[in-house]
Amino acid sequence: MIGTVLTLGTDVKIIVLSGLIIGTIIIGYLLSSFLAGAGYEPVPRKRLELMIEFSRPDEKTRVFDLGSGFGKIIIAISQRFHSRCTGVEIDPLKVWWTRGAIRRKKLDKYADVVRANLLDVDLSSADIVYVFLWTGIMQKLREKVLVQMKPGSLVVSYFHEFDGWEPERKDASAKVYIYRIPSRTA
Repeated sequence: MIGTVLTLGTDVKIIVLSGLIIGTIIIGYLLSSFLAGAGYEPVPRKRLELMIEFSRPDEKTRVFDLGSGFGKIIIAISQRFHSRCTGVEIDPLKVWWTRGAIRRKKLDKYADVVRANLLDVDLSSADIVYVFLWTGIMQKLREKVLVQMKPGSLVVSYFHEFDGWEPERKDASAKVYIYRIPSRTA
């Protein structure tokens, strides 16, 4: 009886300690994502459909999704339009998950995801860039897209606007904004 109580006490301690370790790992992972600016919230399906409708990708379109999360946008566009899509995501778990989804859906020919900081990726080949980012990163991104992207290409933003840049098209109630890269005439 006494041995059983001691064993049960040790088992309970092990379970509690294991729970604390697992909980710490999960909380650490979630906090590190937010601290790195990589918090995750998916674009709602209706908003995604509106973003696609506004930007009208096709099989010749080169698409980037900056902060691609679990790949919802690149998978949807590559499946429907056979556009060449690249997701850019800093979180290794989301990159791993997205790569698996791309393989399972046999979209390797159309979609890929890279683990990188979205501000370090070359966007010169992009025809359309999709974003759902925080306000602060949007302002840093504005300068990058204006310098790197081709005139006439599009930036499609959900939820946040670029300060000081008038969207070409918008649905303010849905918070979908389309920006066209202007020509570089002097």
